[in-house]
Amino acid sequence: METVFSWPGLGLLSYEALRGPDVALLQAIFLLFSIGVVLANLVADLLYAVIDPRVRS
Repeated sequence: METVFSWPGLGLLSYEALRGPDVALLQAIFLLFSIGVVLANLVADLLYAVIDPRVRS
């Protein structure tokens, strides 16, 4: 998406942080990515219980 539409985002930011040794920025980006994964898994688990009635017990 960033390359096609020329919108700078977290991908470009993480690439630039990898090129220059910016460890603090990389730690923050990895923290944001991991929080996003955890939240997406939480939403998927909650929606799975709503969609499939066999899991509600």
